[in-house]
Parts: sequence; C-alpha cells; structure tokens
Amino acid sequence: MPKDQKVSTTIHGEGTSRIKPIKDIGNGVKTQLIKNPDKSTITQRYKDGKLVASDYNPKKMKVKKIRKLKKTRVPRKLKKIDAPGYVSKPVTLDKKTQAISDSRDRKKNRTLIKKVSDKIKKVKLPKIKKGKKIRKTKNLITGKINRTRG
Repeated sequence: MPKDQKVSTTIHGEGTSRIKPIKDIGNGVKTQLIKNPDKSTITQRYKDGKLVASDYNPKKMKVKKIRKLKKTRVPRKLKKIDAPGYVSKPVTLDKKTQAISDSRDRKKNRTLIKKVSDKIKKVKLPKIKKGKKIRKTKNLITGKINRTRG
C-alpha cells in the first residue's frame, strides 16, 4: 500500500498534514482523506474528477470528568436500652497495691510549682569554665591604663 504524502501547513495548527492515498469507493466515486496536525480530518469525495462533497471532522473532545457530590453521612438512630441493673462488688486491695494507688493519687494532685521544681532538680547544668582574668596595666609611653587578658 502506498505511503502517506506529507505537506507542511499553517492553516490547521503549525506542522505537517498527512494526505492518505485516494480510495475508490465504487460508482466512480473516489475519496481523499487529509489528516491535519491538530488531529482534525477532512474527507473529500470526487466523481469524474470533480469535487462532489467535503466533510470536516474536528478533533474528538476530551470528556470532562464529573465531580461527585459529597453526601453528608447521617448516623443511624440508636435504640434506647435500659442500663443493666447491678451493683459492682467493692474493690479490695492488699498493702502493696494500695501503696501504689496512693502514690498515683498523690502524683495526680500535685501542684504545678512542685512538678516544675522536681524537673529543675533533675536537670544538670554544664560547668562554666573560668576565662582568663582581665588586669589593668599602665602604658609606659602614653601613661594610659590598658586592660590586658592573660
């Protein structure tokens, strides 16, 4: 089968149009298809060498995605049920667990100042190195007092 003919165009977008080989449909009608660089096509029909009809098919439009509407979630209604009617047994603790629970209660009820002071006690500050001392020395020529390190 013969190849397409390439023709440079500026009418339908800059680039090269491809002209397909002429096809014989029957009854003496021949068609010529031109594919443009903007992806549109032109079909031309000829009978006895004269142009009978011409169709222009533009590029297929891109289907726009439809955004779904957000549905507000409605919680289902709960049935009203009576609470179970029982009384729990009193909790008994041995000495060790009682001491643990008491210490937890004391920690919970501590004031903010005490909590902060405990945290400060745990922090270790870096040791400050003593620098070289500055001493005053008299300049023998000018008579002014200079400060010297070392």
